[in-house]
Order: sequence, then structure tokens, then C-alpha cells
Amino acid sequence: MGLMVGCCLIFAVMSACFRAAMQEGLPVPLVPFARGVFTTLVMLPWLLRFGSAALATRRPGAHVARCATGSLSFILSMFALLWLPLADAVAILHAKPLWALPLAFLLLGEKVGWDRAIAAAVGFAGVLVIVGPAGGLADAPALGLMAALAGGACGAGVLVAVKNLSSTEPPARVVAWYAICSVLIWGPVSAFVWQTPSLKALLLLIAGSACAIAGDFLASWSARRTPVGLLAPIEYVQIPAAAMIGLAVFGEAPGWSLLWGTIIMVGATLYLAHRGRVSH
Repeated sequence: MGLMVGCCLIFAVMSACFRAAMQEGLPVPLVPFARGVFTTLVMLPWLLRFGSAALATRRPGAHVARCATGSLSFILSMFALLWLPLADAVAILHAKPLWALPLAFLLLGEKVGWDRAIAAAVGFAGVLVIVGPAGGLADAPALGLMAALAGGACGAGVLVAVKNLSSTEPPARVVAWYAICSVLIWGPVSAFVWQTPSLKALLLLIAGSACAIAGDFLASWSARRTPVGLLAPIEYVQIPAAAMIGLAVFGEAPGWSLLWGTIIMVGATLYLAHRGRVSH
């Protein structure tokens, strides 16, 4: 759980770096492409040392599912970060522990009691508090809100996919597969929309990618040691961290709707985590 706290703080910094880079004019597809390239370069010594055995797996379909959900979640998250206030985007994206409940039921066969279903519904009410007419996002672009909501759902798919892989696959292999897939997916797209980044955008992109690499490893190590249901509430650490960064760097003061909506979401997720711990 300590690893996940560190992961969340690092990802909050990553979000701010990538957002600032995109505001500097960096095309959005270059962010996941650069992340994949930098991760592959960092892991290159490991890949060269072990050769094809490094990526050898009996579960290619599970890796493809993780790469697909991760790629979609990441690009949607980038659009949400670009179009919405930083803390609000992070808060909506982190409804993924609530999405994880129905996905775990459908994909992993986990049992879901009526009390957990009600708790998830209450948690989604917290999301509505943030995005509803009374919230601070009344004038926010509709596409930004849709990207954040869809990104949260895809992020839940990543949680389920990583947990599914963690029982048999080492974290390095999971990260390497995702990095290589990111390069293959976003390389052609980036070539089509290519713009030479400014020095500031490039430095922000490198810093964000470094944070992404560190966060990916911490997330994989924590998922290997702890049930997803216990890790999910910890991810909300990103929201106050993003709020402080948004205020200090982007001058965005968080509204009361963000606070109350987050409290409702955290309360629902804590209950789900408690029930998950009892069932285990």
C-alpha cells in the first residue's frame, strides 16, 4: 500500500508535466508515444540481457488486453487533463475503483453483494456532484467530461488486467509489453500529426515520462502484493495532490463541489475496500 501511495504522488506530478507540455503546443498523441519510447529505452539493457525470453509469455491475449485498455485510458486521460481543470480531471478519472467493481464481476467472476452494488452507486453519485450543473464544471467542454468519464472506465479495465497478469507475470514484463505496444500504436499517429516540440515542452515531456515509468513499476509491484480492492482507495491521494499542483502551477482554485464529490467517492471506495478485505 505504501508503494501505491508513492505511485499516486508520482502520477500527480506526471499529469501536471504532460498537461503543461500539451499547453505548450505538443500534439496529444506524442505524449503516449514518447512515454513508450522512453520506457523502452530505460528497459533496453534488461531486454538485451534476456533477449526474447524477456517478453516470452504464455498469456499474450492478457497482455494485449492490458495494452489496449492502457492505451485507450491514457489518451482519454490526456484529453481530459488538457480540457478540464487539473484536480477535477484527476478526480473524475479516479472513479475507476467504482468502475472496477462491475468489471471484476464480469471479467474475473468476483462475487458482488447488494451492499457493494449500492456503495458503488453512491460513489458514482459523487462523480455527478463534481460534473453536475451545481458543480464547478458547468462551463467545461462536454468532450472533456466525456473523456474523463470514459478514461476512468478504461482505467478500471487496466486495474483488472494488471491484477489478472500479476499472478504469473513479473512487473518488468508487463511494463515492457505496454511500452512496446505504445510505440507501435502511437508511432504512426504521431508521425501524422508531428510538430517539433519547444525545449520547454520537451523537458516537460521527459519529466512526465520519467514519472510515468516510475509509477508503472510501483503500480505493478503493489498489485503483485495486495488485492486491487485494497489498493483502489489509495489512488484518491492523487486528487489533493493534483489540487495543490493545480493551484500552485496553473492558478486553479478547487471548488466545493470537488471536495464534496471526492468525499462521497472516497467513502464509497473505502466501504468497498473494507468489504473486499473481509471477503478475503
